[in-house]
Amino acid sequence: MSKELKLADGRTLAYDTFGDPDGTPVIFNHGFSDSHVIRNPDDQLTASLGVHWISADEPGVGGSSPKPGRKMVDWGADMEQLADHLALDTFNVAGHSGGGPHALSIAFRLPDRVKKVVLASPVAPFDDPGVTKMLVLKDLKMLVLIRHLHMLLRWTMKFDASTAEKDPAAYVKAAGDELPSNAPTFMRNKEQTAMFAENFRLGYLQQEEGVYEMTLALWGWGFKPEDINQATEIFYGDTDDVISPRMPEFLGSELPNATLHKWEGAGHYGFVDRDRWIEFVTAAKG
Repeated sequence: MSKELKLADGRTLAYDTFGDPDGTPVIFNHGFSDSHVIRNPDDQLTASLGVHWISADEPGVGGSSPKPGRKMVDWGADMEQLADHLALDTFNVAGHSGGGPHALSIAFRLPDRVKKVVLASPVAPFDDPGVTKMLVLKDLKMLVLIRHLHMLLRWTMKFDASTAEKDPAAYVKAAGDELPSNAPTFMRNKEQTAMFAENFRLGYLQQEEGVYEMTLALWGWGFKPEDINQATEIFYGDTDDVISPRMPEFLGSELPNATLHKWEGAGHYGFVDRDRWIEFVTAAKG
């Protein structure tokens, strides 16, 4: 059961914490169609790494209220309220995929409180020339083409939402069939498979609302990567079948203080596998 925070504008923010409550605080940001539960399912492992892992459902996901028309930059203000609620003076941020720009928005909002940024398979601003051509997954390419056709965009997303709601386990299996480089991660063990089923269930708990809002927020972030001055580490897989490795490489070239790490044989979701999770979380600890 996630915790809830009432934000200043009356919306609800659902979040939870994992790992060591006395460890280094890290606010993690999930990606497209995901939710706050995405992680390596061995919470004792995360605790042993000395991090207080904090993760919230983004607007329209899980138990978090929608925020129609939001921009990426708005998430920084939401997370400032969460950091204040948790009495975090300074902390680090992490993000995966579409959660990458969400993490960067916190660093942009709170340059004196966020000390480090760590990203896994992050996306770059979709309005930068050529970036959307770095998408690999055909469904994402289609969403780019129809993003101005809002009713069609929502209708397209409703199909995935209904499938994930009806049978989350079957949704995980289908996702592995569509994304073969991720199938070993999805099916690594029963705990990890169950985590992904719950992750996608929560991701679509409010039907298509969360993915619809995030899709539109990937254009016009409200800040630029070059505005982020914190040290940033970017991890990405060389067998990603969602985005080309060229996208995190491009984002890294735009960030003033970025270091890139290529994971051989990793897919888009490979960051949750045990060895890579240890590397990712250790980097996020700072």
